Parts: sequence; structure tokens; C-alpha cells
Amino acid sequence: MAINNSKTYHLYSYFRSTCTNRVVIAMHLKGITIEHTYIDLGKAEHESPEFQALNPSKSVPILIIKEDGNETRARVREMVNIITNDIQPITNGRIAKRVRAIRGEAKVQITFVTEIFLAGLTAYEELLAKYGGQFSVGDVVTMADVCFAPAVEMALAYGTNLDGLTRVMGLFKKLGELPAFQKGNWKVQGDTPEAMRAS
Repeated sequence: MAINNSKTYHLYSYFRSTCTNRVVIAMHLKGITIEHTYIDLGKAEHESPEFQALNPSKSVPILIIKEDGNETRARVREMVNIITNDIQPITNGRIAKRVRAIRGEAKVQITFVTEIFLAGLTAYEELLAKYGGQFSVGDVVTMADVCFAPAVEMALAYGTNLDGLTRVMGLFKKLGELPAFQKGNWKVQGDTPEAMRAS
């Protein structure tokens, strides 16, 4: 079934990216015409300032859907993906413990995790400069904020230095003043060990 609409779909991709392959397959299943820009990861084209302006995470694929009216939703998804795809899976305790097991040192585990947090939150900082208002995207709390606050909390728990990320830290402080974020903080849950509870 072909999708017939006035949207245009522009895909920045690399042929051996399995993530790209999934997008291309899905678009072909839906009969969506794709405009391509090929990014050569072997030549580090994803590291260029032009590419980084499109995607501060410097990863492929990027799918740009040009359509009037849905920019806010797309921006929220973009920011959610930084947290849920670029930061969280890699800094998950299971992965961090595996890094420690391979390298045999807690210091290596902490360095690995803090570098991932810093890279992801630096990308988030850049998007806050573009889209942010009082919150991640504009002046209403969105799913981006819900994903963001716990990630920053964990980054700080690992000792990640976020001093240079003024927008990130400003937003984190503002969200921390909201009751839902206070009640959802890991330091106040029923199973939080007493030594780790917020005072």
C-alpha cells in the first residue's frame, strides 16, 4: 500500500548501517519515495560540522520528514531518542558491568559510562539551543523531559562533569522543581536503600 501525501522523506544513510536498513525496508513496504544523501562513515563524513548540525549525535540514519504542522512532535522524538537510544542502553548497569568484567577495573567502567553520558548530553545541549523554551521543546513538559531528567540524575550519580552544559543543568534544575519529577526521582522510591535516599 503506497502512502499518497505531500510529505517528502529525505534519508541520510550509510549502506552497511543496520539501522538504515530497517528504515529503508519499512519505507519500501509502505511505498514511500525516499530522497537519499549517502554518508560515508569510513571517511568520517558523520563527523563533519554540516552533518553534526543535522544530528548532534553524529549517527545514521537521519530521516527528515518535511511536513507542515508536526515539527514539535518530531523535535520531541529527536530529543527522546538521544536519551533512550544514544545514552540509556549503553549506560545501562548490565552494559557497564560487562565493560568492567572485560577490563577488570571499576575506573574503566566509570570512564566509559561518563563519556557516553557527556557525549549524549552535549548533543542534547545543542538541541536545547535550537528547540528549548522553558522545557526541552518549547514551554510545555513533554516526553523528552520525562526521559531527560532521570538520565541527568544518573549521569551526576556517576560523577559526570556537566558544568559546561548550562542549558542541560538549567533544565534539570527547573524540572526538579516540578512535583511529578520530585515524586518520580529514584532517591524517593519505596525500595530506595536508606543510605541512598534523598534527605
